[in-house]
Amino acid sequence: MGADLYEQLAERIFCKESALVCELFKMVADDQEAALMLATPGTAAELAEKLGRPVEDAETSLDTLFRRGVIFKSRKPEGTQYRLCREVSQFHDASILWPQAPKEFLDLWKRYTQEEWPNYARTVSEILPKPMTRIITVQQPVDAKSRVLAYEDVEDIVMKAARLAVVKCTCRAVDGRCGKPVEVCLQMGKGADYTLERGTGREVSRQEAMAIIRQAEEAGLIHVVMNKSDESHFICNCCQDCCIMLGMAVKFGYTLCDPSRFLAVVDKEKCSGCGTCSDRCFFGAIEMVEEEAGKTSSVIAERCMGCGLCMVTCHEAAMTMVEARESGFIP
Repeated sequence: MGADLYEQLAERIFCKESALVCELFKMVADDQEAALMLATPGTAAELAEKLGRPVEDAETSLDTLFRRGVIFKSRKPEGTQYRLCREVSQFHDASILWPQAPKEFLDLWKRYTQEEWPNYARTVSEILPKPMTRIITVQQPVDAKSRVLAYEDVEDIVMKAARLAVVKCTCRAVDGRCGKPVEVCLQMGKGADYTLERGTGREVSRQEAMAIIRQAEEAGLIHVVMNKSDESHFICNCCQDCCIMLGMAVKFGYTLCDPSRFLAVVDKEKCSGCGTCSDRCFFGAIEMVEEEAGKTSSVIAERCMGCGLCMVTCHEAAMTMVEARESGFIP
């Protein structure tokens, strides 16, 4: 019976054939908790009645599972509604930040991302009409035909957030081979409320959030946000080695993350040919070419994702970003 419960949970998040997802669920929930998760969505009273359990007992279990990152809740007039994580990436991001997560659990997530995630990611990239996330350019000079929109301006997003919290990057928390900063991903508004209620991050001021943004840029991390033009609940700061989204784009070309609307261009008269921009580019979009005056950088437009990392450490200010896509590109 127990194994059937975990197979059903894996199927609920579209991982029917995954043995590792079943094992991950086993590490966060016993049989009774798994049955409660399968009974969702509903209020604590509704779920308790469905399973023949006391309401107080169900509430205690739901709170435990909420803190472990597998149950989510929303407050409605009729009472707090509880639901299971929607899909495996949400399970990944939420449960890895569970403060009491044992090392064996994080190690198993690492195995999953190496062994099973690539095939799942390919399927997702083929099915989704538009990626769920997109890159947002660094806070550097941008040449736009029209004003840079609020939801493309990382500082504007931070300054307008009702509340801010910083959490560990879930990908580097389980992998970390790149050696880049870990506590640099920002949650905003409802995302920050969720983080602070679970105890998985700490609240930060707007000034501290911007300092984290700058730290991430200097470290060579890319800003990734929700792919929509209204409120964003997070700014992830991603690397190419550990990130389960960008890593798939870099290695296999899967479209799990949209580019920004901007494209890097080089002022060859200013370029010193140092090659730093080429070294920092995740996507192989900058090559060094021989010109009459010497070696300079050259952007391969079809590869450029418009992150702007090449500008951050260009001491000659030879790199700028120009508008390459209309504002309607963003959903």
